Amino acid sequence: MATPPHSQDEYESWIKPGTLFRIRPATSPDRKNAVTVPPVARTPTGRRFQLAALLRHLREQRGLTQEEVGGLIWPGTTPRSVQNKITRLENGDGGITDEDLHALLNAYGTRNGVALELALRLNSGTSQRGRWRGARATHPESFRQYIDLEEDARLIRIVGIERIPSLLQSESYLRVGARPEESVAAVHERQQVLSHKEPPELYAVLSESCVRRVRGGARVMDEQIEHLLRLSAHPNVTLQVVPFAPPPGLVSDTVLDQRFALLRLPAPGVIGEFRRHLDFAFTPVAGRLVPDDNIQEYEQLWLNATIAALSPETTRRFLRRVQRSFREGMT
Repeated sequence: MATPPHSQDEYESWIKPGTLFRIRPATSPDRKNAVTVPPVARTPTGRRFQLAALLRHLREQRGLTQEEVGGLIWPGTTPRSVQNKITRLENGDGGITDEDLHALLNAYGTRNGVALELALRLNSGTSQRGRWRGARATHPESFRQYIDLEEDARLIRIVGIERIPSLLQSESYLRVGARPEESVAAVHERQQVLSHKEPPELYAVLSESCVRRVRGGARVMDEQIEHLLRLSAHPNVTLQVVPFAPPPGLVSDTVLDQRFALLRLPAPGVIGEFRRHLDFAFTPVAGRLVPDDNIQEYEQLWLNATIAALSPETTRRFLRRVQRSFREGMT
């Protein structure tokens, strides 16, 4: 369990991208002259964003503008249209045919080697066909991008208010309100990410309201807090609580008033100075979980939240006190 930062300098070193994202070679078995390429995301959404970042990197490395590239690939299209098309592609908002991908890579001078193999592998796994069936179909459309990126993330940071986030919910807490069985199964599937062979680092900062607001009665809350304590003992999980009243020695005027999540995915970091990770921020808006491009704003909110929170060990002691209060109410 890592120790959260309490200064900007500590924060920069705390992320440790080189530690979180280990690049393990994977060899292409279907070519005579095999090329070693880095691993790619599991999900179609993750692969689409990795491909988007790769293509943008190759274009910038070549010194080409979006309009110049579009003119080379789609010469009969207006400059505005081709720029929009390249922008959508580099933002991960659209797909590309293999034919157009080969044309783009040719324009970037990428005719063989790792970059070519990587781009083709990423583009071959971006179809969502058949992915949202069974229990997964209960996830609304507006939530599915987040679900995929959460599965691919190597670092998950969440801020919870009023209610325990789904990844941290116990069985009894999850079932409060007679939820449909398929909906429960969908959350169980999401929670499995924490028990993968190489699980993500999960950092959660919860408002005290998450563990004080009763959901399902004292027994359910007792079981939920016990579940949080068990999770907090895992080496890849760090849990902190922001109390209503800061204890002596903890000076902060931070008030948690917004739920959000920060996800970090590995990027193919083997080509030149290609960045090592891709960052995403999500926040609830009108009942939908939507991405927000202002990553730095949420990074600052996250830093403020960790500074205002109890340390992980103090959080565990705090949770045990809250748990005892619920147990006393059960007698």
